[in-house]
Amino acid sequence: MSEKIKESDLGQKQAKTLDQLSKVIGKKIPHLDERGLPDFGFKSDGNNLISLWLARCELNEFPEQLIKLDTLKELYLSYNSLSSLPESIENLKSLEILNLKENSLSSLPESFGNLSSLKMLKLNSNKLKILPISFGNLKSLQELKLNNNQISNFPQSFSDLKTLRRLELNGNQLELFPDILNKIESLTHLYLEKNNIKSLPMEISDLTELNTLSLANNNLRSLSDKILNPLFELKNLHTLDFSRNSLKELPEIIGRLSKLKILRLRKNKLNNLPDSFRELKSLISLDLSDNDFITIPGPLFELSQLQRLYLENNKIKDLSESFGNLISLKHLYLENNDLETLPESFNKLKMLKELFIVSNQLKSLPETIGDLKQLQILDLRQNKLSTLPESTKNLQKLQELDLRYNQFKAIPSTIRYLNLKQYFLKLDENPLDIKATQATVGGIKAIQEFLRNKDKLKRMLKKE
Repeated sequence: MSEKIKESDLGQKQAKTLDQLSKVIGKKIPHLDERGLPDFGFKSDGNNLISLWLARCELNEFPEQLIKLDTLKELYLSYNSLSSLPESIENLKSLEILNLKENSLSSLPESFGNLSSLKMLKLNSNKLKILPISFGNLKSLQELKLNNNQISNFPQSFSDLKTLRRLELNGNQLELFPDILNKIESLTHLYLEKNNIKSLPMEISDLTELNTLSLANNNLRSLSDKILNPLFELKNLHTLDFSRNSLKELPEIIGRLSKLKILRLRKNKLNNLPDSFRELKSLISLDLSDNDFITIPGPLFELSQLQRLYLENNKIKDLSESFGNLISLKHLYLENNDLETLPESFNKLKMLKELFIVSNQLKSLPETIGDLKQLQILDLRQNKLSTLPESTKNLQKLQELDLRYNQFKAIPSTIRYLNLKQYFLKLDENPLDIKATQATVGGIKAIQEFLRNKDKLKRMLKKE
């Protein structure tokens, strides 16, 4: 065992307790500074130990020495093999953050409810089926993560969590929306992914503060009235996630969710959108990736506030000239489609900062692409490009350009005028000649010098 923890770092009692813990674990617990995300070690405030990380320490039992550290505010015991907690855990009355994810807990002691200072509790990936009746006594709890357990119902006291704002119940065994949740009016974020919930109660309207709801991966084949009608009453709802279901179409009434800002429909079986979709005027982010779209439905082009649009992994063959109506777009993802061209109207996307068109069939870009003056990232990997339009030299804010796996036989001359970050021009896997390939090794400065010299040589040859 290495040197003992100094009493100057902590009080004598706590230093001795940490030394005992170090023996249990088999290595010294280090005193951490404020940098980085710790996994193992402790932090102190004066002589008081306030934070302790014992993740991945192969603990099979809760170390009895921990109970003596009554000044602890943060305790991290994730990725161990704990199967139970002692009743004496209630002595850690200063705890505000407790992380017990990735253990083997099948239950919690009844005394757990006496951790009255607890604000954040992570119990993800355990084997919990029930919670103790005392759980409702956690009056300060604001964030609770119970993902990937075996919970199917809750004690009546659960409704007493009046300060709870974020609740994650992904990957449990919920067949119905738990009625008890309707009484936790403080909830702002509710995640119910990977369950088997097919309807929502009208009483969900009592959750007046709820702004984010996820029902992703619930085996939904349609969005019935029993799902959507209760949502119309949630006046603060701005983020809704129906990703990873089996939706083949959306009902017309979805247009009534006119205050939505973020809508996620990733990994369904959609190939069209209802006319009412145009009514979602407040949307700033829309995820339609991993669906079956061949063309982009017209109602989408009326969402002029849209800033992020995810369309990757579809079967889209062309983009309508109406695409230029999306004048607020800043981030556009079109990877893994069948695009051969981009519309001339692309130049209307004046606010676009990131454009990803990886793995398509592009043979050329429109000359108007040079009008995208705000563009910072342009990813064109795995297409059939052999040239870039002259106008690309106008992309003066471009920082990253990826041209890998295309058909460039020469380095595009317009690159010489760009202000790309060093090593953020990527040209690998193109049929470049030997000299050009060698130039790419030195990064953007070497490439631009190579292009300048090449240009000088051309001018000299012309004079002769």
